[in-house]
Amino acid sequence: MDLEPVGTLVKRARAELASEFAGKTLRLSRAPGRLDVMGGIADYTGSLVCEATLGCAAAVAMTLRNDAHVQVFSFNNYDEQQPFTVRIPIEALANCTIDQLRSEFAEPGRRWSGYVAGCLAILREQGYVDLKDVGGFNIALLSTVPIGGGVSSSAALEVATMMNFVEHFGIRDQMAAMHFSALCQMVENRVVGAPCGIMDQATSCAGEEGALMRMLCQPHELKQPLYLPRGIRAMGINSNVKHSVGGGAYGKTRCAAFMGHKMILDAMVQSGSAPAATLAGDPLKGYLANLEASIYNRDFRESLPGQMLGSDFIAKHGQTLDTATKVDPAARYHVRAATDHHVYEAGRVKAFAEALEHAGGDSASPAERERLLRKAGELMYASHLSYTDNALLGADECDLLVNLVRENESAGLYGAKITGGGSGGTVAVLAEDSAVADAALKRIMEEYETTTGCFAHQFYASSPGAWAVGTTLQT
Repeated sequence: MDLEPVGTLVKRARAELASEFAGKTLRLSRAPGRLDVMGGIADYTGSLVCEATLGCAAAVAMTLRNDAHVQVFSFNNYDEQQPFTVRIPIEALANCTIDQLRSEFAEPGRRWSGYVAGCLAILREQGYVDLKDVGGFNIALLSTVPIGGGVSSSAALEVATMMNFVEHFGIRDQMAAMHFSALCQMVENRVVGAPCGIMDQATSCAGEEGALMRMLCQPHELKQPLYLPRGIRAMGINSNVKHSVGGGAYGKTRCAAFMGHKMILDAMVQSGSAPAATLAGDPLKGYLANLEASIYNRDFRESLPGQMLGSDFIAKHGQTLDTATKVDPAARYHVRAATDHHVYEAGRVKAFAEALEHAGGDSASPAERERLLRKAGELMYASHLSYTDNALLGADECDLLVNLVRENESAGLYGAKITGGGSGGTVAVLAEDSAVADAALKRIMEEYETTTGCFAHQFYASSPGAWAVGTTLQT
């Protein structure tokens, strides 16, 4: 496997962790970060999403041990800690419940190891492996995906680790790529406790180099890859403002969107258009993205509260249909705004994909191609504004980057938006692949750094997802 950072990891593991890795057979795996080009948090409400794999990636090297422990070595600074080692008894992974493990990994300095050891726990719980006869593992990890950059550093780590285990145990042929991605999502949701959708794990697993992965998140239906028009690229600029899917704003917005969904479902029951206020009786099939914006505006939007106390919602509607969040009785939720974002975002993503597809068609004239690219860019700007005003997941620094891109439209820059979980992280940019655009992007980053004092980093390259690469053995 010649994709970085695998080679660097092997050299460091054999040199710096010689007692565990020197002279032993290594199983190597790799999974890329992802750039959320369009869709973002709407994955958990069933939207179409358009995602790109990145050149940066997480790499995992594994050897066997015989003392019934999993020993994890990190060459990265996870959890605001210096790189260090965590030892976990196989017995704990074999016998503890997922909830018990979640509490264990929540301790300071141990959360990052949950992304790794949690893969074994999920495989055991889901009936794929029996850990009672497992001797143990040494696992070394090295990632070039920026932590807190909004480009799925955690998903890349989960996917790379899960691929290593799945091929070690010989169970890959028992699952499809999307089921594999769902197992990785379980690690994030249930072991680590971050309420993400499946978009990140699916892109890192099944994304195609040089194309946008197009997935309908109901729950994870892959569509044909979206190939950008010739001479057009999707790239990212890392604001270096840290974001976290496990942060309070992300979870609160997610919960508010599901509150809106439940209130709409209850209204449907009262009107007789839904048989029961349950997932089985939901005309939207469990996904807010299936609600047409025109029907939402006509029948439901005005009845949703601008703000609602969690206790009031529980008293009137109970809990939501979401399995990853719970309504906090003491919290106030922006129900209408969060619902607005998700209903309208689903439409924006569809229109974005259609515009790019038509712009790349042979029948599109140069003028029509330019019009369609501008339309796709405007949809990105609209998504960015909604992240700020409706989802409440904006960041001033990302606003600055987006505004600077807009000011340079004449240089072949078409659109930009905050990505993923928002609240910082990376801005996605739709741009020409040209020297003029490169010069404009360079000026943008220089002005950004002068204004904010934050270093900006560009993501250009793409690389294959982990499903296509698999693992290799190196002696």
